[in-house]
Parts: sequence; structure tokens; C-alpha cells
Amino acid sequence: MTAPCGSWSIAVLQAPTLEGLAQVVPQQPSITGEDLAAFGGTGAADPFAIQRADGWYVFFECFMANSKNATIACARSADLVAWEQLGIVLQAPHHLSYPFVFEHDGSIFMMPESKSVRRVDLYRAIDFPMQWKFEKTLLRGRLMDASMVKYRDRYWIFAGWRSYWLRIFHAEHPLGPWRSHWLPTIGFYNKASTRPGGRPILLDGQLIRLSQDNVQYYGHQLRAWQVTTLNRFWYRDRAILDRPILQPSGVGWNGRQMHHADIHPQPDGHLIAFVDGA
Repeated sequence: MTAPCGSWSIAVLQAPTLEGLAQVVPQQPSITGEDLAAFGGTGAADPFAIQRADGWYVFFECFMANSKNATIACARSADLVAWEQLGIVLQAPHHLSYPFVFEHDGSIFMMPESKSVRRVDLYRAIDFPMQWKFEKTLLRGRLMDASMVKYRDRYWIFAGWRSYWLRIFHAEHPLGPWRSHWLPTIGFYNKASTRPGGRPILLDGQLIRLSQDNVQYYGHQLRAWQVTTLNRFWYRDRAILDRPILQPSGVGWNGRQMHHADIHPQPDGHLIAFVDGA
């Protein structure tokens, strides 16, 4: 993402449904710029979380004081209330954001956005959560907010292209080789429905993808779409609701912007969502 760096914060929401997420936004966020000051951070956005035996780890875009480039930082919590800031875990000569984290075959991988160098790079944790090793470049081009999901017999990546187009790629394995969908672009220039806004999820057997709604301005709110057709040749979706699943409150930490959610369905059916706001 590209935004004023000092204003973004992260919160944790819990709700029974997607529709319920907007009803439970807390008055105070879990991670703010003040929490990151010890290692030079000024703001936190684009959270992606993974649960381990000792609690939840959330990775996020960390804006840095006196730098135009963000890094990737990490925080840990055993109860989703008290958070320990672990510090910066990945940095590069270019801007990093959207640290999509996932586990596969016992290894943990991170796929951060590197759109300024026109690559989608993959890193493997060699000492989780603090040390990561470059694994390979998965895709090249003007791609942003790449989001992976396993659906039926294949892996899929949804990625923004040139900001407001949507492209899809598929592979038999997360490490590739990745191939472009038969349709060159899935979503044409559309500020409401194309740019990814978080992890795609399977919910009640349905594939759901999230998109930023930037019609009024960048990072305004978040919408959800049910994927009704997805194979190597065709794609269709439909809006789940006629309103956003997350939108700014008008006051406080999320008064103007909410553009990202990493949603984790739980065994009892409720949802845990890591969201950002400004």
C-alpha cells in the first residue's frame, strides 16, 4: 500500500459472520505507531496472521521514520489482547508491504508485495518468526497485493495489476510453476472490486475473496465477493452484501480508512479478523 505512514493501526475483531465484522470494531486498536517506536516504526498496516502453539503471530507492513520504504515487522500474542512487539523481520532496498504468510508441508512462507521492483517474491522462514530466506520469484510484472488460496485441485493467486485490474494465476504447488489464467484480466478497471484486500478464505464451502473499495478515495473500505466459477478458463463472482464488510467509523483510529482484513474461521464457526485502519 502507499499511504501517510504515521496514521495506520491494526486491530483484532471477532464475530460470528462476515456481516458481523463491521459491528464489533473496537474503540482502540491493538498495534499502533507508538508501539513500534522502539525500532523506528511509525505505523502498521496490511496484517497477516498465523497461529502457532504459543499464540498468534501477526506480520505487517511497518512504516519507518525517516524512510520512504516500509519494512515487515511482527508481533505476538497468546490471548489476542496483550501484544509483544518482536521487531523487524524482513527489509529490502525497496518498499515492502502486504506480507502474505502461509504454511505448507511444515514450512512457513511469506509472499510480501514488491511492486516497485515488479516481482512477487517468496521467502521461507529459517528461524520463525525472525529470520527469512529468499526462496524464489514466483511472478513478474506490475502486480500488487498477491493473495494465494488452495481451491479444489489447484493453488490460485489473485493479484492487482496496474492498481485497478485483477489478474489470476494458478499452479499445482505453491512454489509453482505459476501460469496465467486463460483470461488475461479478470476484472477490468474498477476501483470497487479488483484490488485484493486480504486473504481469500473458504467459508461454508464457498470461496470468498476480499477487495478494497477505493471509489471515493484510496483505502476507504472493504468488500467481499463469493467466487461462483473458478477454473483455468473461466471466472465469475458476485457480491456477498450490498454494503462493505468493513468501513471507517468517522472518528478515532479507523475514522477515515479500513482497507484490509486477514480472516481466520475457527472450529466453532466464529471468525477472527486482523484488520487495519487510519
